[in-house]
Amino acid sequence: MEKTIYGENTAHPAIASSFNNLGLAWIKLGDHKKAIGYHKQSLSMRKTIYGHNTPHPDIAGSLNSLGLSWGRLGDQKNAISYIEQSLTMMKTIHGDNAAHPEIASSLQNLGSVWSKRGNHEKAISYYEQALTMMKTVYGGNTEHPDIATTLNSLGSSWMELGDQKNAISYHEQSITMWKTIYGDNTAHPDIASLLQNLGLSLNQLGDHKKAISYHEQSLTMWKTINGANTVHPGTAKSLVIMGLTWSSLGDHKKAISYLEQSLSMMKIIHGDKAGHPVITALFYNLGSSWSKLDDHQKAISYFEQSLMMEKTIYGENAEHPDIAASLASLGLSWSKLGDQKKAISYYEQALTMLKTIYGDNTAHPAVAVSLSGLGSSWMLQGDQRKAINCHEQSLTMKKIIYGDDTAHPDIASSLNSLGLSWAILGDHKKAVSYFQQSLTIKKTLYGENTAHSHIFGTLHNLYVACTNIGDHTTAMEYKKQIQSMQRALDG
Repeated sequence: MEKTIYGENTAHPAIASSFNNLGLAWIKLGDHKKAIGYHKQSLSMRKTIYGHNTPHPDIAGSLNSLGLSWGRLGDQKNAISYIEQSLTMMKTIHGDNAAHPEIASSLQNLGSVWSKRGNHEKAISYYEQALTMMKTVYGGNTEHPDIATTLNSLGSSWMELGDQKNAISYHEQSITMWKTIYGDNTAHPDIASLLQNLGLSLNQLGDHKKAISYHEQSLTMWKTINGANTVHPGTAKSLVIMGLTWSSLGDHKKAISYLEQSLSMMKIIHGDKAGHPVITALFYNLGSSWSKLDDHQKAISYFEQSLMMEKTIYGENAEHPDIAASLASLGLSWSKLGDQKKAISYYEQALTMLKTIYGDNTAHPAVAVSLSGLGSSWMLQGDQRKAINCHEQSLTMKKIIYGDDTAHPDIASSLNSLGLSWAILGDHKKAVSYFQQSLTIKKTLYGENTAHSHIFGTLHNLYVACTNIGDHTTAMEYKKQIQSMQRALDG
C-alpha cells in the first residue's frame, strides 16, 4: 500500500518501516535469510532518506536487526560487525557515556554473539556493561525483563567458563526477578530455562541430587506450559538432562527411561530418519547407559546408530571427535563381549582419527582413554608386550594432562593395568611396584581406611603378586586388609 501511495521507487520512512517490520516478522518465523533481505532493503532506504553517513536511530535499528539475523544464521563475524556499527551510532546519537535502553540492548546483543563464538570472557564484559546501564536506566532495585535476561546471560557465560558458583549466583538473581515479574507460581519458559541452568551448574559441581530437584521442576513447568503429552524442544531437552543426571547418580535404568522418552520426542521434532546432532548424542548416551548395565549387545546397537548418523552429518570419511568417541565406545563394548579382534579394530580406528584431529604427539584425554582401552584388549588377546606399550603411552599422556604427581583415578587405572600385564609375563616384582603405586593413589582419592571396590581390587592384585614372589608375610598383610574390606563392603 505504501508503494502505491508514495510511488514504487520512492524512498519513504513508512516504506522503510514496513521493510523493517517484515524482517522482524520473518525473524519470528525463523527464516533469517528472508529477514536479512528485508532488513537490507530497509537499511538501504533509510540511508537514502537520512544520508549515508548520518547517525539516525532508524539506521541504527536496521544495523542491529541485521546483526541479530546474521547471528541466528551462525555468521557471528557479520553479526558483530553490524551490531558494533549500531552501537557506535547509538553512542553518537545519545552521547558516548549516556545510559540508554538501546545502547544497553546493543551491549547485551554483542555479549550474546561473543558467547556464541566461544569467547565468554568478552561476552561477560559486554553483559556487565549492559547490566550496569540497565540498572541506571530502570533503577538499581527494579525488577525488569531486560535486567533478568542479562543476569541469566551472565550466569550462562560463567557456567561455560567453569565458575559454577558465580553462575549459580546470577541464575538465582535472575530466577527471583522473573518470579517477581510473572508471579511466583507462574509456569513460564524463562523460569523453566533458568531452573534447568541452575541444575546444570549443580551437576558441574557434582551435586547431582540437588540438580535433580531443579531439573524436575523445569520438566514439570515445560509440561505445564506446552501440555503434558505435547512434543516440544523444551520438554525434550529437560528429559535429556534428567536422563544424564540420573546416569551421573548411577541409576542407569531411570536414565534410559528419560533418554528414550527424549529420543521419541526428538525424532518427531527433527524427523525420524534425519541426521541430527541431538539424536546422535541420544543414541550415544543410551549406548553408554546400557553399557553400564552390562547389556553390551544393546549398547552396540545404539553406538552403531550413533556412528552411522555421525557419518551422515559430518561425512563418511570425516575426522570428527564424535565419530572417534563412537568408535572407541564400540571398541569397549566388543571387548566386554569377548571379541578382542573387533575391539582392537575399533580402538585403532578411533586412535588414528583422534591423532589426526589433535595432533600425533598431543596429550589429550580422549587419546589417553583409547590407548588404555586398546592396551586392555591386547592384554585379553594375550599380547602383553603390545598391551604394556599402549598402557605406558597412556600413562605418560595422563601424567602430562593431570600432572605428574596428581592423584587421579585414570592414572591409578593405568598403573594397575601395567601391573596386570607384567604379572601375566611373570615379572611379579614389576607388577608389585605398579600395584603399589596404584594403591597409593586410590587411598589418596578415596581415603586411607575407606572400603572401596577399586582399592579392594588392587589389594587382591598385590596379594597374588606378593605370593608369587615368595613374600608371604606381605601377602598375608594384604589378605587381612582384603578380608576386613570385604566385610565392610558386604555391610
